[in-house]
Amino acid sequence: MARLLLFDIDMTLIVTTGAGREAMATAFTAICGIERPVEGVSFDGRTDHAIFHEVIERHGIANGDASAVFRQVTERYLAELPGSLARRSGSILPGVMQLLDALHDTPAVAGLATGNLRAGAQAKLSHFRLWDRFAGGGFGDTSPVRAELVAAGLLELATAAGVAPNPGDCIVIGDTPLDIAAAHEAGTRALGVATGRYSVEQLLASGADWAVEDLADTARTLDILRL
Repeated sequence: MARLLLFDIDMTLIVTTGAGREAMATAFTAICGIERPVEGVSFDGRTDHAIFHEVIERHGIANGDASAVFRQVTERYLAELPGSLARRSGSILPGVMQLLDALHDTPAVAGLATGNLRAGAQAKLSHFRLWDRFAGGGFGDTSPVRAELVAAGLLELATAAGVAPNPGDCIVIGDTPLDIAAAHEAGTRALGVATGRYSVEQLLASGADWAVEDLADTARTLDILRL
């Protein structure tokens, strides 16, 4: 049996110290002429699709075609993101490299369940030389609903692994209650990692099957994942 693992990106695998937020703000200002466009907008655990559309709605800039504005702004965002990543002093979070290395010796396939646009996820993880560690995933390009990207990630990862997309064989690893809720809505289990804004206690209270402070204890994490 292959264990399918779907990792969130921001504050689970890496910290970019606001590179995505900076690139998004720059894109909205350049395309729509808005100052401080993402001020007051929550990013935690949400999909880029939802965040971009919230900004479009907040500022009344749809001009009758929100999809066209979304395409224009996301294209500029993706152009700005590599520069933002280079300017910010981001890092890979504790234990991530060791865990990914250890997974090579287990019946597990690592993928992604992230609210990032697919191209944005690739830019972020490529910046830290992590993109090639993941066989597939679900991304925040087309839906504001995180559970839908978990389901999509499960299907893509299972296809890459040549196994059935059985939610019971899948565990989502994320740092927010929204990651946990999406995992359960998609029928998978969830490991909460308290490297973001939420504590172990808060993640467990939100329904996480397990929760850890971080991924630094590789043996313990493998035990939780039953690998």
